[in-house]
Amino acid sequence: MGKLISGYLWAWRNWEAGSKSVATLKKYYPDADIFINVDYDGDIDTYDKICNELGYTLSVNSFQLGYCGNFGDRNLGRECWPVESSVEWMDRLYNACLKTDSTYMLLMEEDDFVLKPISILSNSFSMATHPTYPSPAGVYRANHIPSEFITFIQENGGNCTSNGYAAGGGTIFNRHEMILSWEKTRSILIEKYDYLKAINKIIGWQDYLMQFVMQMGGYQIIQNDKLCEHWEIPDRWQTFEIVTGLKEHTLVSL
Repeated sequence: MGKLISGYLWAWRNWEAGSKSVATLKKYYPDADIFINVDYDGDIDTYDKICNELGYTLSVNSFQLGYCGNFGDRNLGRECWPVESSVEWMDRLYNACLKTDSTYMLLMEEDDFVLKPISILSNSFSMATHPTYPSPAGVYRANHIPSEFITFIQENGGNCTSNGYAAGGGTIFNRHEMILSWEKTRSILIEKYDYLKAINKIIGWQDYLMQFVMQMGGYQIIQNDKLCEHWEIPDRWQTFEIVTGLKEHTLVSL
């Protein structure tokens, strides 16, 4: 029998937080395989040492992906990733999925931590994202998927069942279904990327891109109500099973 869950860390330079992030998954699931993908100008040397010491698998992007696009005070001169970056990101995730026999994979970033055993793993599902409808604070957040995207997914035999998009760090997905979804969607995405990007920039943002791929594969998206973002509930994040966006990793104990 294969493992229940493994972890995929999308990393950059904060290796202390990143190594602790995956360690919190290993705390509760010690047989989890760990894959660390470091961006091109990230701290590759330190992450390589960590992987060698702990038996993790390292990958490095072929070029710098960076932040997806302009947001808040970030001005990158683009609204989203170009197609090459989106494909590179998905290819690295896909390659990791091929190297483990886990039923599920947990997407992690350097500010995401597992706080308790993950109860949703007792169920069968395809992808469990952040709860946004409502959120843990009771807010119905405006993460709506454009109707043109819904039509596109339907026309390509996909599954449009979703309360919105929110597939950032902390998202859990069925590994085998992700493999099948990317094998179906890769060429379509490359061909139609400019068309989709003209409709809405979220196609080039990771927290929708991964979800779009799964929906194109025909799989339903659900919310994980035990997953929270630290900025939204800073007074009670410890009561959840997974917290994301926690900038001070020393607040989490192993």
